[in-house]
Amino acid sequence: MWKPVPGVSYDDIPTSRPPPPTTEQQILGERRPSGWVLQKLDGRSGPGRDVFHAVDCEEAPAGARKLTLGQVLDVAEHPGTRLCSLRGAGSIATKVL
Repeated sequence: MWKPVPGVSYDDIPTSRPPPPTTEQQILGERRPSGWVLQKLDGRSGPGRDVFHAVDCEEAPAGARKLTLGQVLDVAEHPGTRLCSLRGAGSIATKVL
């Protein structure tokens, strides 16, 4: 049996169980954040110098701005632009591109 801690408020603690996951949630599992960020190698843009990363990729540049779909499509047209394979940017991109 649990014992309350003196001076601690438990008003915001839920007292009921969360609803069970939907069938879709059970099949798909926890969703990752969607979107891409761009890493410009050598600090410049150009052929062979850009890498798309999924937003939650550990190799994505810190503080990188999430790109809109239009920006992604524009940059993807440049020869040599690559997709990072670490966090599945390629698998996400093939669903959209």
